[in-house]
Amino acid sequence: MLYRPALMLVFLQFLLIGFLSTSRAAQANSNPSVVFLSPGDTRFWHMVSEFMEEVAADLDLDLEILFDLDGHRYSNLKLAENVLGRESKPDYFVFVPKEQVSTRILKYANEMGVKAFTFNTGVPAATKASVGMPRETLPNWIGHLESDDVAAGRKLAVILQQQSQSLGLVEPGQPLPLLAFSGTLDSSAAKDRQQGLMDAVEDSRINFLQLVSAKWSRQLAKGKSRVLLQRYPQVAAIWSASDGMALGALEAVKQAGKQPGKDVLFGGIDWEPEALETVRSGELAVSLGRHFMGGGLVLLLLHDYHQGVDFSNDRSPPLLSYQLKPATAENVDMVEQIMDQQRWQSVDFRRFSRAAGSGEPNSQKSADELMDEFTGALAGPYSRSASKLPVDSNAGASPDSENR
Repeated sequence: MLYRPALMLVFLQFLLIGFLSTSRAAQANSNPSVVFLSPGDTRFWHMVSEFMEEVAADLDLDLEILFDLDGHRYSNLKLAENVLGRESKPDYFVFVPKEQVSTRILKYANEMGVKAFTFNTGVPAATKASVGMPRETLPNWIGHLESDDVAAGRKLAVILQQQSQSLGLVEPGQPLPLLAFSGTLDSSAAKDRQQGLMDAVEDSRINFLQLVSAKWSRQLAKGKSRVLLQRYPQVAAIWSASDGMALGALEAVKQAGKQPGKDVLFGGIDWEPEALETVRSGELAVSLGRHFMGGGLVLLLLHDYHQGVDFSNDRSPPLLSYQLKPATAENVDMVEQIMDQQRWQSVDFRRFSRAAGSGEPNSQKSADELMDEFTGALAGPYSRSASKLPVDSNAGASPDSENR
């Protein structure tokens, strides 16, 4: 009789251990929940979100997308706080870092026990100074993925300068008269692309006329271009940190009686569908892109991380970077194939997972290599050359960046 309490205690311990094991197994096998906070409601961010939805469906992720309709850093902060303050919190919170608010969002996510992943633009300098980089002081900030926007800004300027020479818009040995449009002041992407532009100005034959902020707005770029064309009638090229602003400036040039692609060259960033059509017509010289796939790549990394296959180790820090690639008249057919949503639906993105059985758990790949694999799968009949999209047009290619 004296042994019954002890036996009962042992029995209860076995029950508890079994319950905890079952609970952990259920948690590991459950579909991870992800909330993505889109910083805007533009065409580009809808492309990002639609691609994420296709990847999430293949990977069995519960994805919720919220659009910041106001597109301001403080409206972004408010939406983030609402998500992180929910009673039923997501497993992962994905957002684009913005000046002055990113640190607060990351600290709050860390406090609430929600794992955060930032992507698309660089980490603001103030955030680096305050909390460092992922996993340094905030363990729940697990990773960051960005395109190399400094390199992109430089590439764009170099391509415009080279094409202007080949088209005879400037005399041999003479500098290219160039105007530039940038985005909002709180955007790391805008700042980094500007830095790349200024690097190119220092190293190339460019007569830099003026840099103007058009706040990513097509209409604002169009209106400001009308004034700038009167101030600088000698302009031969317009550099733009986004396709939308490039298309706005292009409209203004047409209204001024000049012919885009012949009298004035244009270059932008984003691979927006309308921009690609304009590349095909010859009015837009180049659009840099493929970062619309960045959110999908984040979901792939989170899927594997949730299954115990981390994207970061001693040799690969949790800060990943990749290069943007140019769409020009020579390869626009292939790029439009990559942008076709029917192609997105035909690709099973589980094939790229290291944790889904079809991947290679011990094979660590850079962000560039994963982006190349996405690109090759989506390019269809162009797949043999898709991963080798030129880094520059008519310029020596520089190697893609590895994980930094």
